Amino acid sequence: MDDAAALGGAGAAVVYSWLRLSSLKQLHWYAGNNYQGKDMASMQERLAGRIAHKAATAEDPTARGLMRASLAFLPRGGGNGDDIRMGILNIMRQHGIKEGHRPGIEDPFIAQWHQKLHSNTTPDDVKICEAYLHFLHTGNWDDFWEHLWNNARLTREDLAGMKAGWRSDGITGPAYHMPHMIDSFKHYLWILKTTHGGGDVDSAMNFARHGLPGDVAWEVDDMLQNRDAWWVPGKIVEIREKMLHVWQNDAPNRDVVMLDATLEKFFRTKVESVDHAAMSADDLLGLLELSLKNATLTQDSPKLSMALSYLRAAMGEANGARWSESWAKTMDAALEYCALAMEHDMDFLCYATQSAANIIAAKSTKTDPKYLINFGEENVRSHVVFVVSQLISSLRPTVRAAAGRSPWLIASVGDAALETYAGVAKIETLSEIQGEDFSSAPMVCFTEKLGGLEDIPAGVKAVVTKSPVDLLSHIAIRARNTNVLLASVADDALWANVVAMNGEHVRCAIVDEALVIEKANVSSAATTSASASASTTKVSIKPYTPSESWVITPDAYVESIVGGKSKSLAEMAKELAASDAAAGVDVPGSFALPFGSFERALAEDTETRAQLDAAVRAIESSTTASERRDALAHAREIIATQLVCPSGLEAPLTRAAKTLNADADMERVWDAVCGVWASKWTERAWLSRKACGIPDADLNVAVLLMELVDAEYAFVLHTANPVTGDADQVFGELCVGLGETLVGNDPGCALGFTVSKSTGEITIRSVPSKLQGHFAPAGGTIIARSDSNGEDLEDFAGAGLYDSITAEATEERVIDYASSVLVWDAAKRDGLITRIAEAAKAIESYRGAPQDIEGAVVG
Repeated sequence: MDDAAALGGAGAAVVYSWLRLSSLKQLHWYAGNNYQGKDMASMQERLAGRIAHKAATAEDPTARGLMRASLAFLPRGGGNGDDIRMGILNIMRQHGIKEGHRPGIEDPFIAQWHQKLHSNTTPDDVKICEAYLHFLHTGNWDDFWEHLWNNARLTREDLAGMKAGWRSDGITGPAYHMPHMIDSFKHYLWILKTTHGGGDVDSAMNFARHGLPGDVAWEVDDMLQNRDAWWVPGKIVEIREKMLHVWQNDAPNRDVVMLDATLEKFFRTKVESVDHAAMSADDLLGLLELSLKNATLTQDSPKLSMALSYLRAAMGEANGARWSESWAKTMDAALEYCALAMEHDMDFLCYATQSAANIIAAKSTKTDPKYLINFGEENVRSHVVFVVSQLISSLRPTVRAAAGRSPWLIASVGDAALETYAGVAKIETLSEIQGEDFSSAPMVCFTEKLGGLEDIPAGVKAVVTKSPVDLLSHIAIRARNTNVLLASVADDALWANVVAMNGEHVRCAIVDEALVIEKANVSSAATTSASASASTTKVSIKPYTPSESWVITPDAYVESIVGGKSKSLAEMAKELAASDAAAGVDVPGSFALPFGSFERALAEDTETRAQLDAAVRAIESSTTASERRDALAHAREIIATQLVCPSGLEAPLTRAAKTLNADADMERVWDAVCGVWASKWTERAWLSRKACGIPDADLNVAVLLMELVDAEYAFVLHTANPVTGDADQVFGELCVGLGETLVGNDPGCALGFTVSKSTGEITIRSVPSKLQGHFAPAGGTIIARSDSNGEDLEDFAGAGLYDSITAEATEERVIDYASSVLVWDAAKRDGLITRIAEAAKAIESYRGAPQDIEGAVVG
């Protein structure tokens, strides 16, 4: 247990997965073994005590949350925290009933009810189970409906309307008569009654009572006596807060910890029983705040805590009256931040527990593989954060509409290579192509309906749907884990534009919060065969001028020797020095390895060159996308790990690096340089060259070495609006920390704005919501920036294709927007925007044409 806690979240995930598999009787020590009852009770008591201790004292917050959640799989009061969701699955598996696309007995009723139970459960499920048991006794399906009406006043229409969040089907039946399941469903009825009556809370309270202060015990009893009152969810959260000091210490009472876990589960049951569709947006916001607070008491997550602070600040009226456009923009950013914080934590939970379960099960002779499929995803859906996800999904369309934001929701951004080629667009219902393999002909799936439990078939590179997508649905998690783009849009006109691309070879790009689907300028052959050379656009690149110098200074940055980045940097330094309007604006120091340096280094390292030549031949001869990716990865590895620094380069490179940073580690600097050169062989870069008929030998990459400034903010500016073409508008985005957050397309929004050059009027397009920022490491470092001769060519989107790499890793920090001047201090924010816009205008004026500018704010 100590070792697991020391490993942090990954170690705690092993404990969690082990205990959950044990509770499902899927580990081999349940087979053919007998245990003394008293020995088992003693072991369980000690184990529960140890886990409760780690839940309170583990250093890592993720480990604390997982240890606490593990208690749900041990006996004593709280029982199994997943009884309802896992109970129906276990019955289906025990009796061979078809589950999803897995084979088994076809039973429409069980399949439909299972979908509802897997998403949420309400007191109506008790009556549904009673009616189903009645049917199992009589064998007449009409008796099911009669029993429902007579005992619960529930109609066929009521059950048909139970669509469980994003689901498109309700409960209609019929059921297959299987009387041998009567005993299984009698037990399941007891589970439902216990949960919906709060009986498990009563049991947990009886065990924990002796460990609670008198006033807290009284509040729990009062809540249980009024368990159906509207105020119960708020009271549960209030009680859980008061209990924190009781169990979060070096000697926690395990019964109190287990009561807390049971109250958390009871909270979810109460919230899910509420008809969210009948609630106003303001009431939903209040319920979201309460649910997020409940989640922070469970997850012990710094990210969720900051999300709660941001949400609470946004609920006020510091940025305008409620439901005004300015207020809604702030609320939209807060909701997006909440979603990203939730996704970050739950994606880790899914991955860590699935990986642990797979390893544990591999050592067992007992584990049934069907219990491993979707194990991690089921853990997410059983987590209390899932309620937060549902509420955010309900609120975002209303908030985004009030904010004037895009109707698109991007649940997974997918692979960057999709911007070049994604596949053939096809209108398919995703649930109907389960188990198929499209690897030989990649496709983009346009599916109007999406349930959320579907698998993404091999070869499907993007899924676009008209249905809402819950960010913690099975398919959203699966899409992010497999790097598949997943986007939804409910707008009828936009959906019509999407399906109009049916049958076309398409590319997919996320532009200004929207998904853009366009015809690709590359044939399907060029995307699936490395030997293909077909392209619709031919681009030529001017040959470079060889330089005798390995490293050059800014005064030697000319077009034929270095790329546009280096050339512009040198020119801008001169322009800023001559401009009074750009006071306080500076250009970082730099050196460059000119075009041809990579080829010269290879010429001196014949062994590495021979291996790279062989790898390139493998790329060209590959016949499948998988073969091509493997060959490209091998080429990058050869350059990044084997290329030897030429003897003539060592001294000038060291002088340049030490000038930029006296503490520079030369081994790491060389690794960064090689990493830039290796990025010539990324899939996206390679496909782009093939699409435009650019021979590999014609594309050269210079390396611009710069000091990495310790940026407080970073920005990207266009001195003419790139969306509308308005030459009077400076169009910009600004983020906290380094610009990698912007150019790396980290999820979430930057501070987006436009500034009128003629009037100085500032319009805020978006409020920042990016979860994390990148920051320079202590002591600073050097960044090696790619600077190719293919970045400013007509008909070739070469910018951003090649990597920029820091010698020392940058630091990632969670951004606290609840107190950020970018959100709450309009005077300081607008002053900063005005200052950088004025500098951009001065640069444009000096250069005589619209400019794209990257910069940072220091100090």
